[in-house]
Amino acid sequence: MIKTNSRYFYMLTIAIISFVLFNVGCSSQPKRVDILEEKVSTLSHSIESLEPKIYELKEKLSEQWLGIATTLSSQNSSLNRLEEGLRETRNLLQEIKQRLALIEEDKDKMKTQLNKLETLCSKLTGAEASLTKGLLDEAIKLYRQGEFEEAISKWEEALARDPGKLEAKFNIEIAKDRIKEKEIHEELKALLIQRK
Repeated sequence: MIKTNSRYFYMLTIAIISFVLFNVGCSSQPKRVDILEEKVSTLSHSIESLEPKIYELKEKLSEQWLGIATTLSSQNSSLNRLEEGLRETRNLLQEIKQRLALIEEDKDKMKTQLNKLETLCSKLTGAEASLTKGLLDEAIKLYRQGEFEEAISKWEEALARDPGKLEAKFNIEIAKDRIKEKEIHEELKALLIQRK
């Protein structure tokens, strides 16, 4: 179709040029007409030689447009995936914020409970110390009354409650020594009675 158009164009061009030359009075100059025909023929061949290149360029342009369309489609698809990922990330961040708020509430509750426990432990420690002191005082009374075994029992009970009470350990050793002295004293008494 392009070749047919270019032939018509060629023929039309020759007709126009001939008509112009004829009207101007140059029809007697065949040399100029031949030159013009030759130039028109050269132009026509140039146009015909450009047609495959034009066709080739159109093909390349079509391929490039197809590539661009494919790339755009791929980029749109990627953009849609990114937007979906962004929405999911926002939802996850919102969920995390809600959970953090719950954790903060739980943390505050735990702090309150911990403070209550510390107060209770402080009271218990005070009561424990008071009980241990009472046991130590009772052990001293028993020791002064000469009831060394009962005194040792109270000091051992105090040590079970507070192993760091060195005075209880020290007093247990003294009471054990007193028990041995008492036993020795009784044995000596018994020997003296036997000798008499």
